[in-house]
Amino acid sequence: MSRPHPGRGREGGRGLIRALAAVWALTLLALAGPARAAEEPRLALVIVNGAYQAFDKLGSTYADGDKVATALNATGFTDASGDGPVQVRRDLSRDAMLQAVADFRAKLAAAGPKAFGTLYFSGHGAALGSYGDVMLLPVDAGRDLTPESATLTRAALTHNLLGSGAKTVLIVLDMCRNVLPAPPPSLTQMIAAETGTEASAVGELAGSKGLRRMVRAPAAAIRPDQGYLVAFSTSADQVAFDDGIFSKVLAEEIRRPQQNIADALKRVSDRVALSSGKNFQKPTFDYGLQGAPPCFISCDRAASDRFYDCANCPWMRAIPAGLTPFGSPASEPGRGGDEAVQADMKIDRPFAIGVYEVTIAEWNACVRDNACTKLGNWSKDNPNPLIPATDISYEDAQAFVAWLTVQSGRPYRLPTEQEWEYASRGGAPSAFPWGDDIGPSMANYDHTARYHGSDTAPYRGYPEAVNSYPANSFGLNQMQGNVWEWTSGCTDTSCRARIIRGGSFESAPDALRSANRFTVPPGKRRQDAGLRVVRDLEPDEIGGSS
Repeated sequence: MSRPHPGRGREGGRGLIRALAAVWALTLLALAGPARAAEEPRLALVIVNGAYQAFDKLGSTYADGDKVATALNATGFTDASGDGPVQVRRDLSRDAMLQAVADFRAKLAAAGPKAFGTLYFSGHGAALGSYGDVMLLPVDAGRDLTPESATLTRAALTHNLLGSGAKTVLIVLDMCRNVLPAPPPSLTQMIAAETGTEASAVGELAGSKGLRRMVRAPAAAIRPDQGYLVAFSTSADQVAFDDGIFSKVLAEEIRRPQQNIADALKRVSDRVALSSGKNFQKPTFDYGLQGAPPCFISCDRAASDRFYDCANCPWMRAIPAGLTPFGSPASEPGRGGDEAVQADMKIDRPFAIGVYEVTIAEWNACVRDNACTKLGNWSKDNPNPLIPATDISYEDAQAFVAWLTVQSGRPYRLPTEQEWEYASRGGAPSAFPWGDDIGPSMANYDHTARYHGSDTAPYRGYPEAVNSYPANSFGLNQMQGNVWEWTSGCTDTSCRARIIRGGSFESAPDALRSANRFTVPPGKRRQDAGLRVVRDLEPDEIGGSS
């Protein structure tokens, strides 16, 4: 059944989600989940509610729980009881849910400070007024809020389970987030106690809408190395659909190797947003992960220092300040007359830049929020969520970075030409980041054309996944080829034309040179033009990047 139900949704995709303050440094070895379970105790509590008394009954929720429990079992988790495979607890009343959570916390505490706890809930849920929190609904829940409801909110559960001393807590809420009236006084007091804020100021602190990162009060009994990730099956103020798509994708990504839990949940979000069907939902999440996030099966060491600021945000990588060759030598084949004569240029401050070109899944999230225009793309030909967003003008790109700034609470923008070329070259003075030659295995361009006697291959004529070719020395993928990338550069003081860089799948190979510049009117859309985003690093993020 694919109709929306009042409780499987959440509230916080449009809120400002504070990003991790430092770049994650993943140093975990790529070991199988069951082998790692001994050193990292893993426990999971799975609750599915469908037989509601005051709300519509749910048909798919039981199968959702079975899929997720099976996947967790395959990756080394044991049941919340502390023994045996993960079991699905069905149709729990309020008292039964509270008891299950209390028992889970006790088992996590007994498992020790390295424990990894996961709670999955599928059923009805609701957003609480303007406080940015959500409530899980037991099967005996009424339609009116009561003070006791505060004990089954996202904030209360996160605070409660982190109080066990477990190193990592993952909470997955496959439920709706329709807004209910203002919360009862007891919830106001709970938020105030959690954040160390006067109760009268809680309204201002929480904002008009959206999830908040947990504030670590000085007196809180939470260790600095503890962290959490709360994943929701849909965006703020939206319903989730009783069709099992979120749980199916989640179960698949739990069992996919070479990704940590934050990357796995981002991939879930992108895949669900791009799934075929009449119902659109965009999973998102709130997190306060510390140190190296755990992995369901194994970690990708090549992804060790990338990060992102929100569920809809691109993966980013910090680039240190330094010198870069800028422009091209007069002897470089294919050199354009508008290219500067190559000389060293100083980049004074570190900055963060997208590891990949913005994907169609990330663009569609902006479209869903009515902040971006729905454009032509290649998703019908290739439904991979990692294909780049295309058919984008400079004006479209500016709308996307403005939306991204609201989503993340960080100031996103397009790269300057100097930043783009610095990131592209990775210190190499040659025509391309890898040298002065190019071939079909190095980038996606018009492989029928030659550059300086290069090899040729059949014409492909379409953009490929943003991670299809090896990364450059800065760990950035496909800055050469695939799609042109907009910069903030322009041709004159009035900026009647803008500069795109990097070449595309339609370009001759000389267009992929790091120094190449191409002029396009700002309102012009091209089927081979996309974007890569940049944001400035804050002082507490610069330490490891300068």
